[in-house]
Amino acid sequence: MAYPGALIAVERPGYPLAWSAFRAAGADVIGVPVDGGGIDVDALEKIARTNGRLRGVYVTPHHQYPTTVTMGVARRLRLLDVARRFGLVIIEDDYDNEYRFDGRPILPLAARAQSDLAIIYIGSLSKLLAPGIRLGYAVAPPQILIQMADRREALERQGDLPLEHALADLIEDGTIKRHARKARRVYHARRDLMARLLGERLSEDAQFTLPAGGLAIWLRLNDGLSAETWAVSAAKLGLSVMPGIHFDLETMKPAEAFRLGFAGLDEHELTRAIDIFERAKPSS
Repeated sequence: MAYPGALIAVERPGYPLAWSAFRAAGADVIGVPVDGGGIDVDALEKIARTNGRLRGVYVTPHHQYPTTVTMGVARRLRLLDVARRFGLVIIEDDYDNEYRFDGRPILPLAARAQSDLAIIYIGSLSKLLAPGIRLGYAVAPPQILIQMADRREALERQGDLPLEHALADLIEDGTIKRHARKARRVYHARRDLMARLLGERLSEDAQFTLPAGGLAIWLRLNDGLSAETWAVSAAKLGLSVMPGIHFDLETMKPAEAFRLGFAGLDEHELTRAIDIFERAKPSS
């Protein structure tokens, strides 16, 4: 599907490593704006109507990367309709599906799609277990999975069979499910702590919408503040933060924002990180 000359629509801001993968396959990418409800489906339809090279759309609808917003039911149905009418393949990256803290779980796009619509549903075990476990999974129509398997074999013929079998056993005996429940409780508490600290320390400089799940908070800066400048200042104090420019296809006018991850930090580390982040704020 991502072949030389193809055009893939991606979220803007979005996930740069996905863009790199499409480009490595010879495809071009085009950004579609993201708002408070996820990818702008009206903008996607305009591209589909005017550009015959468009073959697919890559989305992170559960907790959009990097903004964390969740795509609502109405927009999900509209996205499925646009994809069907214009023959687009949907690549649904559900990278943190296990981490929903508020409200009821939300079904993936792939669960709502009819058989006449091609959806590649992908997920990862690295967010659930550890970043060093580079194993994922995909659900897609058979003809697409065969092509994916062929390309995977060309890159790495055997894979990591001992690790795959070990994780299969942990899934089968329920260990992974129990771990996910525990991890949700831990990350829920860490989300709430970071939100409280940001509200107490930085409410005059930035704002955020509490994410319903996921592993990060998207902090939007008030006018007059530069995320890049702030990031450089934080780095000098030993804190690494990712400003909005890292997630934008067009770097001339990036979002003045930060994606602040909380999952890997305990209570003491989170408090210290926000202390440093506050001290690093550039003078206006």
